Amino acid sequence: MARRVVLHVGLMKSGTTFLQGLLFANQQRLAEQGVLVPGEEWGAQVRGIRDLLVKPGADPGPQPAWRALVEEIDRWDGTAVISMEFMGAFRESQAAAAVASFPPGTVDVVLTVRDLNRSLASMWQETVQNGRGWSWPDYLEGAKRARPRPRLDPARRTEAGRTFWRQQDLARVVGRWGAVAGIDHVTVVTVPPPGAPAAELTERFARVVGFDPAGLAAGGSGSSGNASVGAASAELLQRVNASLAAAGIAAGTGKPLRKELLAKQVLGPRAKSEQRIGLPVERWVRRYAAGMVEAVRASGCRLEGAWTDLTPVDVSGVDPSRVASADLVSAGHDGFVGLRELLAEHGVTDLPDWPGATTPENAVAALADLVRRGLAARI
Repeated sequence: MARRVVLHVGLMKSGTTFLQGLLFANQQRLAEQGVLVPGEEWGAQVRGIRDLLVKPGADPGPQPAWRALVEEIDRWDGTAVISMEFMGAFRESQAAAAVASFPPGTVDVVLTVRDLNRSLASMWQETVQNGRGWSWPDYLEGAKRARPRPRLDPARRTEAGRTFWRQQDLARVVGRWGAVAGIDHVTVVTVPPPGAPAAELTERFARVVGFDPAGLAAGGSGSSGNASVGAASAELLQRVNASLAAAGIAAGTGKPLRKELLAKQVLGPRAKSEQRIGLPVERWVRRYAAGMVEAVRASGCRLEGAWTDLTPVDVSGVDPSRVASADLVSAGHDGFVGLRELLAEHGVTDLPDWPGATTPENAVAALADLVRRGLAARI
């Protein structure tokens, strides 16, 4: 039976994919150090965590994927680590179910955390990759209006704002997991600020989990890759998503096509040639981050890194809602041509050619139509 179980619960966009890739690229080497990474691949951990995503009062069912992870850990004499950022948004009942799966006192909870301003920029582009049609200005305003605070009028919480804070309310996540695992079993690992050594996050995470990172192979992707897209591509995706939503196609429809093919495989490689999403630190971000960090410090949780790492910093780049029309058309062309090739490889026929669009509106319409054709073919 494992003497210690580490649950790496997020937060999202805090290096989680990188760390998951590192863990699974080095399963054998970590096992030799006494650290088990259960599951044949990261998807096994994803499926296990999804087993715990049940509504309050609902029958959890057999939970075969989660039980498989628990049984593998039960056979291990050492430390085991599960890493899946969906756990960051767990309700207390879901967190309690995860902790109760192991002997009392054996679970340690780890949160990797990025400063609030960088999280805002990263989370928006992630939401548009996941099919959301929230504009950049609306997303920022939603996060500002919905920031958790006493006597918040529920009417001020937009869906975009609720979504951001469900994943990024550090004080809530620490308090919720501390309530079920014990606050002395919760560790915040801060993501180093820009300019820090590239290996610093790995070394901090390794110290908390308990392994030597020296000589480990570079990680692949814990999931299927989670690199950011550039500003023009993110704005293009947002507009395509809004067009699809207006046609009655929900954000979660066709994720393999919309995220894995279009966003990751086609538009992702353009990031090197595009300007990044930029975001200067607004006063509310600085003030709210300071209060949130103070509340977490007062909770009594452990820290690996420095609280000053969570001081918001400017993100260099451009406002995606103001990228040049020519850049949007260029991204639309590349998105259309690349997705058309992939759809053809999947056996989709009778696909239109690029219509020679010269305006963002026409480029978005052409790409949205191509996505609909792919969805109709169940890609």
